[in-house]
Amino acid sequence: MKDRFIFVNQIGYKTDSTKKAFVKNAVEGDSFFIAEADNPEKIVYKGKLKAPVQDKLAGEAVCCADFSDFKSEGSYCIFTDESQSSQTKSAAFKIGKGIFDDMYFSALNYFYLSRCGQNIEDEEWGHPACHTGIAKIYGTELTKNVQGGWHDAGDYGRYVVAASKAVMDLLLAYEAQNKNYTGFDILAEVRFELEWMLAMQREDGGVYHKISCYHFCPFILPQEEKDQLVIAPVSTSATADFAGCLAYAYGFFKTVDSAFADKLLAAALKAQEYLDCHEDELYKNPPEITTGGYGDWNVYDERYFALTSLFAATGDKKYLNAAFEIKKRAMELPLDASCPWKKNWSESFGWGCVAGYGSEILIKNENIIEDKKIVLELKNNILTEAESIYQTVKNASFETGLTLVFWGSNGHVCDLAHILLLAYDISGEKKYYEAALSQFNYLMGCNPLDVCYLTGNGANPVVNPHHRPSGALGKCMPGMLSGGPCAGLVDEVAKKYLQGKAPLQCFIDMTGSYSTNEIAIYWNSPFVYLVAKLGLI
Repeated sequence: MKDRFIFVNQIGYKTDSTKKAFVKNAVEGDSFFIAEADNPEKIVYKGKLKAPVQDKLAGEAVCCADFSDFKSEGSYCIFTDESQSSQTKSAAFKIGKGIFDDMYFSALNYFYLSRCGQNIEDEEWGHPACHTGIAKIYGTELTKNVQGGWHDAGDYGRYVVAASKAVMDLLLAYEAQNKNYTGFDILAEVRFELEWMLAMQREDGGVYHKISCYHFCPFILPQEEKDQLVIAPVSTSATADFAGCLAYAYGFFKTVDSAFADKLLAAALKAQEYLDCHEDELYKNPPEITTGGYGDWNVYDERYFALTSLFAATGDKKYLNAAFEIKKRAMELPLDASCPWKKNWSESFGWGCVAGYGSEILIKNENIIEDKKIVLELKNNILTEAESIYQTVKNASFETGLTLVFWGSNGHVCDLAHILLLAYDISGEKKYYEAALSQFNYLMGCNPLDVCYLTGNGANPVVNPHHRPSGALGKCMPGMLSGGPCAGLVDEVAKKYLQGKAPLQCFIDMTGSYSTNEIAIYWNSPFVYLVAKLGLI
């Protein structure tokens, strides 16, 4: 149903949470009704729509239907016309406890199903071990057997930069989730990725940027990709992300497997030693390699993340001092007015800007920081970022925090929510939690296209993602967060079908649209964190 006028979270709402839907082609004061999904004649709630809001990203005005005071558990739909025509009736949704558990599991199980180099046991998505061949180390005559790790996205490459962000999000989700949740072993899954990352470290401490074939393969199953594997050169971003990620993971494993934890910390320290004596090595694909690059314009934030994490793991002040020296140098960089996304510093959580992880680590470990002015400054920086996001949310048609709609916008929605939730932890101001909840609702159906962006969930989910196993088998793997709208119209499918659309409508559920409908471990991981941190499971 692509033409509904009422947009809801297609999974539902917790009993005591804020509950909002959005209605287009309506005016302030119009009535909306809630009825039982299986008995639409039984109206259980009536409310009035709020004043319409319109922004340039959504491209249309919508009115908010707030029914937060309705707390009866059950399955419902919302409508604005008592005839309950298909357009004026929402998708069905639930109110209650435990309604997000299956969705949360599917988003986590995606990581298991994306394991490389291992037999995957699953009735629908199982396959024999893939990519078990010996890899060449680019630019040398050397070879290396590197197995394991998660397939990165719609392709089968494995990238340290992307892996580091995904591991950090999953560790933070593990920390945040309900302690009674036993549906999925996050630490075991993270360990699988960490073991692969350890294998990507060179003897001198430097970390290879990625392993993949030279080129992307067709839409075939992972065990069918038999081309030569190649290990790309060492990069500063990979080495620093590796150091920060492993040092942080050390704290999670030291009480459950001290030997493995010590191995992680030793590798992180070795990576930092490499960073200390090498100038920045910004990664760019060699001409023979055309798989994902994950390049960066500077690596100050990656170095900062590594140093803050090592400080938290060791308590050694030299890492803290070095971290703030790096930040000072970054702040002195000139701004590039032609590229507004290239800020000299941002407390962000994307794969390309990881400073937020470093600052969050320091805030979590403020008890070992003697200079409390440092802690206050860190918290104020987060609150400043969060307040800017909140103001955007407050004035957005669908209460999103986006100001730019670029490739992977749905992952960025989750990362914006991360900042809001950190601000909520710092300040206790509920407005930040509510704004983060709005980002979750947007992903689950409160958006201009009435789509649930998590595959296999909701009444109108993504069904044709840019994902090789799904394309090869002709069915959609569940639990994957689609990259979402991309106003840049990068791929040919987007250019053909999305011309003239408003930014948040620049999405098409077609396999060929990699710029709007690909999936990735570093989009799923912040989504998992968001669900856990919101307390939805």
